[in-house]
Amino acid sequence: MATLNYKHLRYFWMVARSGSIAKAAEQLHLTPQSISGQLTEFADTLGVELFRRVGRRLELTETGNRVLRHAEDIFSAGDALLDVVRDQSATQATTFRLGVSDSVSKAVACRLVAPALKLA
Repeated sequence: MATLNYKHLRYFWMVARSGSIAKAAEQLHLTPQSISGQLTEFADTLGVELFRRVGRRLELTETGNRVLRHAEDIFSAGDALLDVVRDQSATQATTFRLGVSDSVSKAVACRLVAPALKLA
């Protein structure tokens, strides 16, 4: 069983987002030939066509669009992980739930809850 090469997935994602191998290569500081070779290897590993040539540009196939959606999710999760790691000093918000009977006036409930809302 083949394993997913995340570097190949990133190259695919960059080409799909930028619209061309040349633009992706520029953003990744690689040669277009390197990107092209990696895309070919990625498609061969998956056993599917990810792009089709339309004139001088690349267009995603249906499978390529599905792979792109998953790549977006994967790299969004990776970015969220980096944000969490970089910002370890930030505290996560604590959920505060309060139930108040209808027989208690709203003014009384607000005065009772106010000190808790001021806590850090």
